[in-house]
Amino acid sequence: MGRTSERIGFQFRERLSGPIAAGVADPRAGGEQTAATSFVADLRVTIDDLAACVRDPQHTARLEGTATYPGLATAQPLQDGRLLLYVSDPQSRAKLMRYRFGFRGDDGAAYFLDGTKIMHTPKASAREQVTLYTRIHVGDADGPVWGAGLLVFRLRDLPAFFLSMRAIGASRVEGLRRFLGFARRELATPAVV
Repeated sequence: MGRTSERIGFQFRERLSGPIAAGVADPRAGGEQTAATSFVADLRVTIDDLAACVRDPQHTARLEGTATYPGLATAQPLQDGRLLLYVSDPQSRAKLMRYRFGFRGDDGAAYFLDGTKIMHTPKASAREQVTLYTRIHVGDADGPVWGAGLLVFRLRDLPAFFLSMRAIGASRVEGLRRFLGFARRELATPAVV
């Protein structure tokens, strides 16, 4: 059993992919366009200190990986990536998972992805837990919207997702117990409004 006095980190990989339509600002509308091109985010999520992450109301984790969108970016590395886990949002009366990162286009231009999963806990559907409403901005988070759409975590990727889970500073079993316990508690409780 891992020691509770030492810092325990946690890490996993996640792939999100789906249609993004250039020139569209609404994620639902972009996700429904048949001419939309598939965006792929191959992500590594790192929580440096799991206990501190649980205490933090934003439950912040670091995002690294690559972004690919044909004609725009080819496996471009993420910049300043952050994932906010299960953040209560009084306006939507839901818990949000916010994926935020910058990346460069193949031509060197800067872009910023801002995506949100909206989960109405304690009865969040599987669809809510896997669908990321996404906008890509030119420049930074405050730049004009370049395009929008829906990225999805595919259930066929679930085995690889679970196999990628690793503890840092503890056994894999202890890390899984702590992280999955945190996720289960968050999904079982309603958002604070």
